[in-house]
Amino acid sequence: MTTSQKSRRVAIYARISDDREGRQNGVKRQEQQCRRIAERNGDEVVRVFVDDDRSAYSGKLRPDYANMIKYLEAGHADGVLALAPTRLYRKLYEPKTRQDYLHFHDLVNRLSLNVQTVKAGRFDLSTADGRKSARDAASQAQYESELIGERVSDAKQDNVREGTYRGGGRPFGYEADGITPRSLLCPECDATDGFVITVVRDEDGTVDTVDVICPSGCAARPVNAPGSEAWHLEVALRGIAEGKTVRSELRKWHTAGVKSPARRKRLPDGTRTEPIPGEWTPTTFLKLLLRPRNAGFMEVNGEIVGKGAWPALVDEETFRIVTAVLKDPARRTSPGPARKFLGGGLYLCGICTGLVKTAGRGRTRNGSSYVCRSGGHVSRNATAVDDFAERVVVARLSKPDARDLFKAPAPTPFRDTSVEELNARHVALSARLKGLADAFADDDEGDPFEFRAASRKIKEKIAAVEQEISEAVAVTASASSPLDDIDLPELARRHADDPSAALDWYRETYSLETRQGILAALITVTILPARQGRPPGWKAGMSTFDPETVKIDWTPTNV
Repeated sequence: MTTSQKSRRVAIYARISDDREGRQNGVKRQEQQCRRIAERNGDEVVRVFVDDDRSAYSGKLRPDYANMIKYLEAGHADGVLALAPTRLYRKLYEPKTRQDYLHFHDLVNRLSLNVQTVKAGRFDLSTADGRKSARDAASQAQYESELIGERVSDAKQDNVREGTYRGGGRPFGYEADGITPRSLLCPECDATDGFVITVVRDEDGTVDTVDVICPSGCAARPVNAPGSEAWHLEVALRGIAEGKTVRSELRKWHTAGVKSPARRKRLPDGTRTEPIPGEWTPTTFLKLLLRPRNAGFMEVNGEIVGKGAWPALVDEETFRIVTAVLKDPARRTSPGPARKFLGGGLYLCGICTGLVKTAGRGRTRNGSSYVCRSGGHVSRNATAVDDFAERVVVARLSKPDARDLFKAPAPTPFRDTSVEELNARHVALSARLKGLADAFADDDEGDPFEFRAASRKIKEKIAAVEQEISEAVAVTASASSPLDDIDLPELARRHADDPSAALDWYRETYSLETRQGILAALITVTILPARQGRPPGWKAGMSTFDPETVKIDWTPTNV
């Protein structure tokens, strides 16, 4: 590169790898140092490019670096100033983003750019010695990054083996140390702080048990304090295990104002906000419910690798049940096109007593209709029939004895084996699998084929037990009342004020599937053939729907 004293147009590039607080102190100092060099050289700074909280080694795109390359290629600047070569690149070759030494070297030579850094001085890529120095700097930077990566990886492996907290944002239900539940309560002396957490380890250093001891020495095991994060999570998990829905438990959290742990949000300019607690969404809530940490387990890449060195917020049995329920393949998580009407596959034809279906999908003059599936015996406006049927249901649910409408049947045994026995079998099989792995690791002459065969058989048995748990829990859940998730007092209050507004609130608050289940349990709707002409008493502006053409039959216990 040329070393002419003629004033040049230069761009400054500044980057810092980690700026979680969003203060940009590092990049500001880099810019100041580069500006001093430009002033000393008599150069004009025409543009400053900044990638805040971006690593040059990770392989992820650095947006402003890419902008700088385009800026240079367009001829808007004659050179680049940076703090050090590692600010510009940390790899010799990066095929994904091309933000590496080789690509930068080609650019500098092709455009005859001047490059100078605060720490390494001026680059002269026009000579063999200059290119060697630049390559050596890039190689050294890559070596240092790889060395740091190995150290981090080794530290993580140690964490996994020892079951210690691996760092990161504060886990929900725990303090910032990732160990102490938020918060505890002694049921004997009502102590709320000063608890001692002890970890008992096996000979190989893995966690065996975790105990929580009251500061007063009480024999009772501390529990999650009511109203705390840990308490809300435990209640939600037990609710799911007992047959409650994820939607209903999440709604309780929204009502109670339960927030996710405060996190710094990344802004479009790369900076971060102050820590802000967030709202739980169905997706984040589901991930939280399935988190092995809740039961005291450590998870790596989606698999449980052992016990963690922190107290569980819920017992293992409840965790296994919740996992089996929420991961059941039969559980519908992608319902497809949303249904709009209640009665398709539910209402009956008054002529052949067969099920009706929805037709028209809004393309006809009067909108969608319920029609007989077999012979076209009946046809009625779908919206009008649903309004009539749901007004009857809401009126009945608004009565004081609504909760007594659904008496959960006595649970019938699913099979001879109880859920408790299935969970015990799961624990025993998991212990056998761990013991097999430990024995193979200590046997230098062990046959890997025999180990894999034995391991596969145990894993198949574990999968079968998990399926049995899921089926047993499904039977228990089916015996629950469809009104468990319905706020009946609120519905009754709204109905007393305005029946139409109460119906609107009922539809907005509860899903179509929930309302279908309640309607199917309460009444049978039969669509009768329509009379010719308008219904009796009809006047201009009134609906032509005749309620006499829809028959409502109450189930024997709900009249």
